[in-house]
Amino acid sequence: MMRRIGVLLAVVAVGLLVGAAPAAAHGGATVTIHSDGRGSVWITAQWQDGHPINEPTPVTLTATPAGGTAAPVGPATLRQTGDERGTQTYGGTLGPGSWRVSIDLGAPVDGHCQALVPVAEAAASPAPVEVACLVPATATSAPAEPSGGGGSLTPLWITLGVLVVAGAGLVAYRRRARR
Repeated sequence: MMRRIGVLLAVVAVGLLVGAAPAAAHGGATVTIHSDGRGSVWITAQWQDGHPINEPTPVTLTATPAGGTAAPVGPATLRQTGDERGTQTYGGTLGPGSWRVSIDLGAPVDGHCQALVPVAEAAASPAPVEVACLVPATATSAPAEPSGGGGSLTPLWITLGVLVVAGAGLVAYRRRARR
């Protein structure tokens, strides 16, 4: 009986360790700044394992004109679109000219990305831009749950249930052994 309880507890411990691996497996992130060349700016973000970053992530944009002719923009908060690519968009548009765009991401990513973004005059042909930045893994880079999850307590309840059953079995075994 004791051997069975020990095996059961070992299985539970291994299950908990294996169950925790997916969140830590994400690692760092890749953030890409996009522009349509007409002033619209957005980002896409994904973990290095390819999963999109769909967790609520605060992202701010600041844009400084490279030529110094326009007023700086931001910091402005980007808005999550909820799509499968982890897209967040800037609500306004940048004026014509060349802009130094900086993106700062909060937890769970905690990173920074910059790009030189040209915005065409109304009559000119736009030059779309995509600049990818690698954000190294940090202590907060891995979300608590795999993307799409939402803080489930199921593993905790299962573990507690198994421990209660194992404890009851141990008590029953000891009572039998004393007789």
